[in-house]
Amino acid sequence: MSPGSSTFADVAVLAPVGGLLVYELPEELREGSEIGRRVVVPLGRRRAIGFLARIHGERPPPGVTPKPVGALLDEGPFFPGALFRTLLWASQYYLYPPGEVLRAALPPGASAVPRAKKRKARARGPEAAGEPLVVPAPTRELTVEQREAARPILAAIDRGGFAPFLLHGVTGSGKTELYLAAIERALERGRGAAVLVPEIALTNQLVARFQERFPSALAVIHSGLGRADRGRAWERLRSGRARVAVGVRSAVFAPIPELGLLAVDEEHDPSFKQDDRFCYNARDLAVARAKEEGCAVVLGSATPSLESHANAESGRYARVTLPNRIDGRRLPPVELVGLRPPMAGVATGLLQERLREALSETLERGEQAILFLNRRGHAGSLCCQSCGFVEECRNCSVSLTVHRTGRRLSCHYCGFWKPVPEFCSLCRGPLSELGAGTERVEEEVGRLFPGVRVGRADSDVGSAAKISATLAAFARRELDVLVGTQLVAKGHDFPNVTLVGVVLADLGLHLPDFRAAERTFQILVQVAGRAGRGSAGGRVIVQTYHPDHPTLLQASNHDYAAFVASERSRRRALGWPPDGRLCAVRVDASQPAAAERAARLLGSAAERLLRSGRVRGALLGPALAPLERLRGKTRWQLLLRAAGPGELRKLALELQRAALDVHGARVVFDVDPLAML
Repeated sequence: MSPGSSTFADVAVLAPVGGLLVYELPEELREGSEIGRRVVVPLGRRRAIGFLARIHGERPPPGVTPKPVGALLDEGPFFPGALFRTLLWASQYYLYPPGEVLRAALPPGASAVPRAKKRKARARGPEAAGEPLVVPAPTRELTVEQREAARPILAAIDRGGFAPFLLHGVTGSGKTELYLAAIERALERGRGAAVLVPEIALTNQLVARFQERFPSALAVIHSGLGRADRGRAWERLRSGRARVAVGVRSAVFAPIPELGLLAVDEEHDPSFKQDDRFCYNARDLAVARAKEEGCAVVLGSATPSLESHANAESGRYARVTLPNRIDGRRLPPVELVGLRPPMAGVATGLLQERLREALSETLERGEQAILFLNRRGHAGSLCCQSCGFVEECRNCSVSLTVHRTGRRLSCHYCGFWKPVPEFCSLCRGPLSELGAGTERVEEEVGRLFPGVRVGRADSDVGSAAKISATLAAFARRELDVLVGTQLVAKGHDFPNVTLVGVVLADLGLHLPDFRAAERTFQILVQVAGRAGRGSAGGRVIVQTYHPDHPTLLQASNHDYAAFVASERSRRRALGWPPDGRLCAVRVDASQPAAAERAARLLGSAAERLLRSGRVRGALLGPALAPLERLRGKTRWQLLLRAAGPGELRKLALELQRAALDVHGARVVFDVDPLAML
């Protein structure tokens, strides 16, 4: 650009605006202006934080007079360059405002406009911090099988460049040791690493192992930390004082300047997907970031998602396997026990005879057991024996769950609760509890086995710290039986657990969701994998009303290949992922008529577009969502389906433009949705 010519900047402003906004870059601020630099800009009548996304000399359209950038902040780009580019890519892919995507990656306080006046500064990135590299502790010896699996991963880190891997290892095969070895190699090469886990409760176990290996290199990132702790962890990573990040979904945004490795443990887990507002999948974003960084990315699981499996089959990911447990330990045998439907007026226990006997034998030997039921509370609902009325949430179209603790009925979606009534709200008839949750399982174990130490791990227990404390007590063998939801199924290593009991395997199997079978298979294989990790071996007993269901039979045989073959065949015939791509368009409004009107408007726009032939795809809906009312709002949804991401994006962008005409309702675009309810 010639001297004296105008310079403009496209800025991602931290505000819900659809794209980048154009500002003039004053001459006194041009020196030191770099892509990714934080700036203060005018936005309406206020000032806002933004990020320089592009600097150019292109004049705006006639009649548009860009306002000037007010100030440059920081000493240089706020995010490492590759991370910043990944975030801008995520804005386009997930159809979400770029400034709001950047806000999701910011540490606490970074979105507030500072009081200081504008200043100029020479750019100096976080790489210039000059911190010494951390020398890791000695490596543990890998098994022959682990060394073979690690070889291509370590070679990719040595070589540099984008290298995606699917690490398919059975439960107890030592996937964590491979992550540790890969992190060590990345540090030796002067680069950093980030490891993502699906639950906060899992970070403590990993942190303990990582601190032993890399005592001063580690920073932990998750929402359970206080603002100050999160801010310190973020700055340690950005400055290079810490080179290894461990955390949950948001750790994919860890500001590590030079990444050598990204690892996603339990990559199949739906917890990596955010299903509201910025609907990103941290697993997929990790792959996108690794491509931008030019580094290795390892997705690990005993039950890989069908999407990752398909990527490995097509050659997009390199597959490495750990088909056996460490020390030749066998996977536990799984026994399916058929349940009879409950008879009216006849009380039955949750633990049937086979499971009760197995639990008694386990406790007599001084061993531990895990009982899994993926429903919290005491009972699923409260029903009138006279008129059949079920107590429902006033905000959501779901029944209220009975909790004995505090004697209350609670909604697990919006948090509404009320005391348990003595009589039916409609006819004053007697009430009965239907279904069961973890509270009732805990109560029944205490009744059947007096004196046995029982703990419970679910989100009703309290904070992540309390759940972690329960898991730690179980690991120290201070508890004999651990009752829990999916929190007990993921990633834990309890060598003294010789029995896993699944109280009811059918929950979730028949939900109106095409992934219901996949999730059931995954959770059963994962929870079964908690048994038999020690020398004593183990066994698994699964109670079910459908002992002949193919998914349950495949899970009981630990037969991932058979499940994938049958499930892929079913989905291919219907065009469901991974053989097609989806975008869910969710509409909600306080007024039911407004939600319906908006959904039908978008549906008509999609139909016109598809009839025009400009894009190829399909529309499912509009229709009321299976969970029709949530948090006081009526919900409708549309599903856009296409063969590939390009056609899907064209269709979704057109619909996003049509959504500008929607009034009185909120519209959310969820690309690659996981939640269908």
